Amino acid sequence: MRSHARIAETSDGEPLAYRVLGPAGRAPLMTVHGLVSSHHHWTFLSDHYAAERQVVSWEYRGHGGQPAPRDHRTASVPQFADDAHAVWVASGVDRAIVVALSFGVQVALELWRRHPEAVRALVLICGTAGHPLDRVSSSPALRRATAGLVRNLGARRTIARPLLAFLRSRAGRQIACEVAFRSGGAHRDTCPRDVLDGLFTHVADLDPRLLAEVTASYLEHSAADVLPAVTVPTLIIAGDRDQLTPVATAERMHRAIAGSRLVIIPGHSHLVQVEKPREVHAALDAFLAEHAL
Repeated sequence: MRSHARIAETSDGEPLAYRVLGPAGRAPLMTVHGLVSSHHHWTFLSDHYAAERQVVSWEYRGHGGQPAPRDHRTASVPQFADDAHAVWVASGVDRAIVVALSFGVQVALELWRRHPEAVRALVLICGTAGHPLDRVSSSPALRRATAGLVRNLGARRTIARPLLAFLRSRAGRQIACEVAFRSGGAHRDTCPRDVLDGLFTHVADLDPRLLAEVTASYLEHSAADVLPAVTVPTLIIAGDRDQLTPVATAERMHRAIAGSRLVIIPGHSHLVQVEKPREVHAALDAFLAEHAL
C-alpha cells in the first residue's frame, strides 16, 4: 500500500516529506528512523500495519532526497523531535504510537519530553537513551573531541565528497556492508542486501555538513533523564547480537521506565526490524493487544 508524499512545514520553514498509509480507526503508528537513514528501513513494518491502521512515515530535514536545510546546524535531536511534532500536526492523525529505531530512540524520547500530547505509546528498537559513546567511555572530553572531528570532516568538502562518492560505488558499498556485519550493525545472513545498499546510497547523497551535524548531535545528546518521566506504555526491543546498542543498554532503559516491556530477539543485530520482521511484529502485536491500542 502506497500514498503520495505530502509536505509538512516546520516552524523555521523547512519542508518535511511524509506519507500516511492505511485506514483510520485504530491508534496510528508513527515511525522515526535511524541515523542518516530513511523511511525505507520501515518497509516491512509499514506494509504490515497499514492493513489495519494509519502509519505515518516521514523523513528528517535534508534526508530522503529533500534539499539540505538552509542552516545545517538545525539538524539535531531536539529539532528532529520538533519536526516529528510538525509532521504529526500536519498529518491530522490521533495521538500516535511512536516506533523508533536506533538514533530515532533519542528523537522519540525528546518528542515525549517536548510534545507529550502527540505520543500515545513508545516502541524503542535497538537504541540508547544516553550518549552512544558511553559503551566505550563516558568521558565528556572524548565526546567533545569526537563530535568536533566529525564536524571538521563534514566541513572539509574536498575530503568528504570523494568519500561519499566512493560510497556510491559497488566497491564502496561492499566495504560499508562488511563494516556493518563485523560491527554487529547488521546480520550477514538475514539482513536484506537491498536494505543496506539503499542505506549507503542514501548516506552518499546527503550534504556532508548535514551528515556531520546530525552525527555530532547524536554523540553529544542524551535523553536518559527523560526515562523516569515516561508514563505512556513502552515496548523496548533489542537484538542479542547488537554490538552498537547492546542488550545491557536496553535493560537499563527497561529498569528506568516504569511498567515497560522488554523483548530480546535472539541471534540478531541492530537492524532487527528488517532481519526478523515477523518476530518484531509479533512482539508489537502482543504489546498493542495488552494495552488495547
